[in-house]
Amino acid sequence: MKCFAVVFCLCLGLWSLAACSHKTDPTHPFKAVAGYEYFMQYVKPLLQTRCLACHSGSQPPAGLSLVQRSGLYAPRKYGRAYVVPGDPYASRLLTSVADGGNHPGLHHGLMLDGSEVDILYEWIEDGAYWPDNPAGFLQPQVIVMRKKGLLER
Repeated sequence: MKCFAVVFCLCLGLWSLAACSHKTDPTHPFKAVAGYEYFMQYVKPLLQTRCLACHSGSQPPAGLSLVQRSGLYAPRKYGRAYVVPGDPYASRLLTSVADGGNHPGLHHGLMLDGSEVDILYEWIEDGAYWPDNPAGFLQPQVIVMRKKGLLER
């Protein structure tokens, strides 16, 4: 019985090691862990309210249009990809907006707070799922601050 437990633990350890060492390549793409719900609840609103006002249109900054997923995953002629699914530190999107990043908006008071950077980190780490259908298309959203009425305190 003791021998069986040792063999079982050894096999379980080897299996988990093989699962963790999975490398992505074109024949075995990285599968997104955080899927549709995470994108719709956290990532889409963040990109729409904090990024899309600048990163849309015919001439977006750095050539990065966030209107649909093809703009984010399009191959770049020079430099790193904007998003490398499964690898946040290799993704220009995250490293440019994180604390100490080089995004021009960071120097003009448009810095993302820690929770917003964490959302992007988790999303990229979990595979950067972005639906390639109308639900995945982004539209600029402006946060409107309402002034208090005369009778409100």
